[in-house]
This record gives sequence, structure tokens and C-alpha cells, in this order.
Amino acid sequence: MEFIGFTYVTNFLSGELERVLFEVFDEANRLFRDWGLPLRFLYLDAMTLEPGYLITIRTPEGTFKLYPLEVLIDFLDYRLKVEVERNDLRMNKIFGITNFPLASRSRYFDFYESFLGFQAERLGRRIMVLSMKPFESEALRMALRVLESPHEDEMTKRLARMVVKREVSLLKSRLLKGVLHEVGHAFGLTHCNNSCVMNPPRNLAEWDSRPPGYCRLCWEKLVAALDNL
Repeated sequence: MEFIGFTYVTNFLSGELERVLFEVFDEANRLFRDWGLPLRFLYLDAMTLEPGYLITIRTPEGTFKLYPLEVLIDFLDYRLKVEVERNDLRMNKIFGITNFPLASRSRYFDFYESFLGFQAERLGRRIMVLSMKPFESEALRMALRVLESPHEDEMTKRLARMVVKREVSLLKSRLLKGVLHEVGHAFGLTHCNNSCVMNPPRNLAEWDSRPPGYCRLCWEKLVAALDNL
């Protein structure tokens, strides 16, 4: 069995979104089991990063708070090493999720890009990072703010709960496909043009139309990669 450590940055994450993350990774494990893949996510405790690591940048689309990608990669890599040594695990992959956008000082990116996922290799260890922020709808963000406010009346909060219920279902679907996409990359899959989770979208409408699974060609490559471990 191949295990991938799963953690997330808990700072500023609402309880509702925290539940979404666990449901998404539970669903990913269910799919792996149903598909007969010897692959499972193993939960590692949540990470807390000091607010001082957050940076604020201004873009044509607005002002954003975010964690630099390099900081997250360093923390995730350290977390993986500690877990492997502490529990004597055979595990060389970790998947971290943040609810902030990602930024990178890499010369291959602009300083800020609204990209979703990224992977890095450190001495044979694979670090995967995924931002859930681009998957969230504006309706969900507004409804969560209403529910967290102590000043809103009960009727407004009742309407907000209805919006959250609807939008959370969509968020879970988008996140699950994002997780499967990054897992595919971790085992050598590249982007494809088929009806497949490895087919990168140009917008969220296209992403919503993607199936939560792999096309035949990507599936065969993934199975072969797992067989060769």
C-alpha cells in the first residue's frame, strides 16, 4: 500500500471548510478503494503557520493575502520528515492544502499567479500543495462571512445556511477533482485532452464538467506507476 500524508493549514479556516476537507479526502480514499488502487491518504495533524508568514500583494484583480509557496513547501517537507522518523513510516509523499492563494518567487512564475496546485521534489520526497481558494464561489464566501458575524439576524443566517449547503457541494466536487489531478501528477501523469481529471480547464465551468476520474490512458499509466513501486 502506498500512503500519502495529508495535512492542511488551519489558520483562518472556518469549521465548515474544515469539514469539507475531511469529506473530500475520505471520498478520495473511497474511490481508491473502489478502484482497487493500493493508494491511501493518511491524515497528519493540521499545520498552523504564524501570521507573520502571510504577505499582502496588490494585483489588477485586487489585494490578496497569501503564503509564499516556498514557505509552504519547506514546512510540508519538514512535516513529512518528522512523521516518517517518528512513526517509522514508509512514506515519501505529502499533500498540503491552504485556503489562501499561492505565490512564488520562482523565475518560472510571476510573483503572484492564481494557480491552484504545485509540486516539488526534495531528496526523493514529493511535496504537493493545493489552494482551495480558486475553487470557492463568491456566494460561499459571502454566506460564510454572514454566519461568522455576530451582528446578523436569524433570518439572514438561515438564508446563508441554505447558500452554504448548495455551494459546499460544488466546492467538494471541485476540490476532489483537484486532489485527484495532483495525485496523478505525483505518479507521473501529464495533462491530457480526454474527458479526464487530468485535462486542465480554462475556467471553472469546464472544471465542473470534468468527471472525478481518469480516462483509460491515464488510468493505465497510473496503475503501471503503482505496480512499479
